[in-house]
Amino acid sequence: MLDRTKAPAINPVEQIQFVAPERIEVGSFTELLWVKEVDDEAVKIDFIFNAGKLRDSKIVAELSGELLLSGTPEMTSTEFNEAIDLLGGFVNVEVGSEDATVSIYGLTTTIAELIPIVMDAIINADFSQKEFDQQLQTLKQGFLIAQEKVSTIARRAFVERLLGNTDYGRLTQLEDFSSVDRTSLVDFHTAHYLKGLMKICVVGNIEPAIIEELVQRAKYLSAEEEYSFDYPFETKPASVYVKKDGAVQTAIRVGRILFNRTHEDYIAFSVLNTIFGGYFGSRLMSNIREDKGYTYGIGSGVAQFKESGYFFISTEVGKDVADAALAEIKKEMERLATEVIPAEELERVRSYSIGKLLKGSDGPFAMMDRYLAVERFGMDLSHYDEVIQTIRTITPERLQELAKKYLVWEDMIVVKAG
Repeated sequence: MLDRTKAPAINPVEQIQFVAPERIEVGSFTELLWVKEVDDEAVKIDFIFNAGKLRDSKIVAELSGELLLSGTPEMTSTEFNEAIDLLGGFVNVEVGSEDATVSIYGLTTTIAELIPIVMDAIINADFSQKEFDQQLQTLKQGFLIAQEKVSTIARRAFVERLLGNTDYGRLTQLEDFSSVDRTSLVDFHTAHYLKGLMKICVVGNIEPAIIEELVQRAKYLSAEEEYSFDYPFETKPASVYVKKDGAVQTAIRVGRILFNRTHEDYIAFSVLNTIFGGYFGSRLMSNIREDKGYTYGIGSGVAQFKESGYFFISTEVGKDVADAALAEIKKEMERLATEVIPAEELERVRSYSIGKLLKGSDGPFAMMDRYLAVERFGMDLSHYDEVIQTIRTITPERLQELAKKYLVWEDMIVVKAG
């Protein structure tokens, strides 16, 4: 009989039982990944193209993605959306720096009908002048509004200082909206969508015949080469202030070039970052929000590129306390380098980090995301065993060593806008 007066034993997590996707070749540089162990009728298909913002001006890449599903010579955007809705589906296009992803969400009962509709829209996108003019105006208005926000001003100044000598640091300018035309989008579509499909990711318990038909259709879009990314970063520490008349808040960005998850220190530094500013109970939140009341929120993290990455801190504070907030950020960096982290605090972060990892790995859709997060760097799912092991065993002394190496105020780019 169960004794409810005794708490159940707590068993430490050793590893996560991931299900690796099946791999199917589509072309010489294109593959399909398939996770079929799904208990319900939900299906998600991602088409990942070499159509990120690095491949042309950011506005051309962004507009191409926004208008990719806006109609063909045979089907208007309204007709396309109605067809998708009738089948209980949803389609989304997301354009990042290094690639663009077209996602289909549907059901096993209708996915066979959804696939050809979406692929026809991708292949035969005609970028009508009317749709182009409307979307260009929408983006321009959004751009002008964003330029009035201190958060945007700080982000742009930070990116310019951090990545300005690379394609990653190329910023959209107002004049870009006058120089782009429909032909630019047609050319971009031909070069980066029609021959730029790098990967298809399928999660769903669907019939093998549907997968085979998908593979055959996708061959038309297969990439013809393996794409590379250039990272000639030569960033130097700097302090930047951008004045914004009438602003009542100051946006702050602090950071430096760092690394991505392939680096030997990445996992351990991720633990350090969690303590510093990576969750609601972090030191930055406890000090600058809870204690000082300077902000509603502050956080830090590591942004990753295919070959590199950077560390950043982001917040907005009252204009009159901006310098005080920066002084507290600097103080928290120095504390991590000079004081050993208390055991209780570290144990709390261990529990949080492993819990977050487990939550983010729950179910086949999450597992596909976990797989892609390491596969893009040439790694496999065993990486997460190393993550768990590092979280469980890392010492306060090791974290202090990392803080001395990477959290050095004099190595940072510091931006204020307000």
